[in-house]
Amino acid sequence: WGSFDTHGDQAAAMDPQITTLSRALAAFKNDLTARGIEQRVATVVFTEFGRRVGENGSIGTDHGAGGPCFVMGSAVRGGMAGNHPNVAALMNGNLGVTTDFRTVWQAVIGEWLGGDPTRVLPGAPFAGLSRPDGQTTLFK
Repeated sequence: WGSFDTHGDQAAAMDPQITTLSRALAAFKNDLTARGIEQRVATVVFTEFGRRVGENGSIGTDHGAGGPCFVMGSAVRGGMAGNHPNVAALMNGNLGVTTDFRTVWQAVIGEWLGGDPTRVLPGAPFAGLSRPDGQTTLFK
């Protein structure tokens, strides 16, 4: 399918891929809904690396800290989970990571799968997710 590991001309390279991803996720959700099982599925999409804030001179960005994570499903508590990074307080050109990815997996394991995150995630338990709505859970 290609790679999101682009460093130059990112708008031209990534826009079609993000469109394809968006359409694929929508088709997947629609298929689950048509089968009557959408409420039994949670989908997590995340990146293995973040991006730097500043452009690298080739209309792109290089690897950095902080990247997006999307969770979808009818049992997912909608809206933003985590805190917006402070663009005015970069660390060596990187956004400060405001949400440890292990808190997301902790929520998936504990809240969604009903498992014990301390058996799977070294260092668990972690603080709950910080949310603008005051909730600390990822799922309803």
